[in-house]
Amino acid sequence: MRVWTAAAQLLVQLHGEDPAIPIDPELFVASQSLKPGVGDAWSDLTSAAAGEAYRRRVRGIVRQLERELRREITRAERSILSGRPIDEVLGERDARLSALGRYLVAARAGRMDLAVKFEEGAAAQHRSCPLYRPASLAFLPADRYPAADGRPIIDHRPSPVVRAMIASLN
Repeated sequence: MRVWTAAAQLLVQLHGEDPAIPIDPELFVASQSLKPGVGDAWSDLTSAAAGEAYRRRVRGIVRQLERELRREITRAERSILSGRPIDEVLGERDARLSALGRYLVAARAGRMDLAVKFEEGAAAQHRSCPLYRPASLAFLPADRYPAADGRPIIDHRPSPVVRAMIASLN
């Protein structure tokens, strides 16, 4: 139990140093290169190297999501620049253009009337992976990131499991 408490402390510390690093215990453990039967969990999960491995993994995921969004946006914007109406490009069924990608294209074009149509889908996409938020900052100011029901869709509060882990530290 002490290992998990110390690992939780490290995760909270990382998030405190950089709020873009999520408090995600599963991703934290998955980002480690733990070898069954080799080493000890204490040093593997509580070391500075574990924190750095997590930071690298999160940043790698954000870069990958940014590349994916860039491809979507570039493709849609090229189509629009070639003369296709924006509502047609964003409204067509195209699996290569996500709801968040559609939202970003519309918002970048100043068409918030269209962007709002994709807000719910973009919120669902965000809930599936909150790292879309930092990935989208390359394309849109943070305050224009899509919201659900008029509230920011990112929830900065830790999950009940993480709250319990934090409480056990006190």
